[in-house]
Amino acid sequence: MRLASASPRRSVTPNGNLPLHPTVRSEALTASSYDIVPTIAAPHSTSINTITATPDMRWVFSGGADGYIRKFNWVDTANAKLMLTVAQRHPFVDSVTKAGVLLSYWENEETSDRTPPSTNDDSISLSPVYSLAVHHQALWLLSGTESGAINLQTVRHQEGHRITSLRKHTSAVSVLSLAQDEKSVLSGSWDKTINDWDLNVGQVRRRFETSGGQISAIEQRPLSTLPVPEEAGPPLYSNGTFSSNNDAKPLTNGVLTNGVPAAGQDEDAPGAEDDSLFGDNDNDSLFGGNGDTAANPSGAAFGDDEDDEFSRAIANEIRHAEEQDAQGDVDMTDVGGPVQPLDMLQDNENGVPAAAPAEQNATVPSVTATQPDVSMNGLPHAEEGADAGASVSNTFSSQDDSIPSSDTTFLDASIDGTLRVWDRRQPNPIARIVPPRGTPPWCMNACWSPDGNYIYAGRRNGTVDEYSLQKGLREPSRTFRFPSVSGAVSAVRAMPNGKHLVCASYDILRLYDLKEQEGTKHAAVPYTIVPGHRTGVISQLYLDPTCTFMISTGGNRGWEGSSTEVLLGYEVHSL
Repeated sequence: MRLASASPRRSVTPNGNLPLHPTVRSEALTASSYDIVPTIAAPHSTSINTITATPDMRWVFSGGADGYIRKFNWVDTANAKLMLTVAQRHPFVDSVTKAGVLLSYWENEETSDRTPPSTNDDSISLSPVYSLAVHHQALWLLSGTESGAINLQTVRHQEGHRITSLRKHTSAVSVLSLAQDEKSVLSGSWDKTINDWDLNVGQVRRRFETSGGQISAIEQRPLSTLPVPEEAGPPLYSNGTFSSNNDAKPLTNGVLTNGVPAAGQDEDAPGAEDDSLFGDNDNDSLFGGNGDTAANPSGAAFGDDEDDEFSRAIANEIRHAEEQDAQGDVDMTDVGGPVQPLDMLQDNENGVPAAAPAEQNATVPSVTATQPDVSMNGLPHAEEGADAGASVSNTFSSQDDSIPSSDTTFLDASIDGTLRVWDRRQPNPIARIVPPRGTPPWCMNACWSPDGNYIYAGRRNGTVDEYSLQKGLREPSRTFRFPSVSGAVSAVRAMPNGKHLVCASYDILRLYDLKEQEGTKHAAVPYTIVPGHRTGVISQLYLDPTCTFMISTGGNRGWEGSSTEVLLGYEVHSL
């Protein structure tokens, strides 16, 4: 084929077809802190369930419970082309003076599944807007409806015209997460399912079913080389502070407090030769008989009958089976799948190598693959330190050849508090996180850290749980607590420097310092107040790719709680 003129060709690089997105400002990446000041307000007079924007922040779209999608010109809004009136400025702080420049709005139609559709109805059925996703140049827009359909609408031409509807969900579509190449989208619904849509053909490529509550959040994982630890089920809690394995079968190789196997310590302590309970030297039977006590002192109490012979035969078989198991314990490294080598099980934080001389390694067999989990139900043993659970959880890791990326790995949160980490290539979640003990089963929003190694989840009791992929996802590594009057944390968003987290609780927004040292004698308050919203549920926090603007919306997303029903825009300054 000959080209008559210069034509753009498809790039051979993997990222050649990806749309151009702005990058984070360099000062925002290295900032020691942020000064977030509210300057823009756009009252809606309805619950704002969702918000989205183009990457260049030219247009901002909001979806409300009244069934309308609103389009704002953010460039004119930030340049103060329209100011708030005195009455509109009254509920806000003094820095809020700019009004949102509303360009247009249109209906979020509740489509009918009739074929052909009925044309006799003059009125259009409206559906609350629960989720939005927009093209990077605002050519088209996706909106979630209450019936489970996803409307594909035009924006630049014939604004608000519905092209088609994607139907697979049976309840409200609460989350829409557009892929980086904008050729697929993940949709989460109140029917407890997640669909991976192919936008080229309008069909579902993969379907992920959950057994928890309604899907409340879907977050693509940032690019990271740290594998996701595979957790097997929720932790088993005990009544006390420490756990024990006293009711378990004695270990064949034995385990000391430092994890080194002890040989020859799995036998019971030998009894006295005279086998007397009262310290005398009477070797006779309890009933005056002269049985053979040398062969079985304790067993001769009731004579040498058939039951004793049967019991001894069973005991000999069990002892013989344990001896065979003990001989095979050392060679269990090839059973049950690949096991990490010893040099991988080292303390990454302290940098202490796990390699030992060959003579020492030959005398100390590995018990990682043969012994049960030392932490048992996730709690450290009474004879172990508090760091035992963290050291053992490092052994839960995936293969080195499966490097997760934002294209395959994503996180979802359910309203019942359960978090799941998915791989698009697998039908089941690779990790499942349940609320810790004493935490209400509730989660409205969760997010990743910028490096993709931490997960933050807002809880109803005024706390935020931090889960570390390095320490395992069985229990939170840290819990950030706010005052008891702060209310539920309905939205969280990590800042690009990896040191701060914006937390939206019922009373106000807070910028939490993740590097603040807690527990010291004169520790400062680990967060600063972000003025703006007061006493209301925050439905979403949006941070633009350059970390120049932040948007917060007041709404309950169809669940419970009152809100301020206003969109606030913030200017983010790096310190």
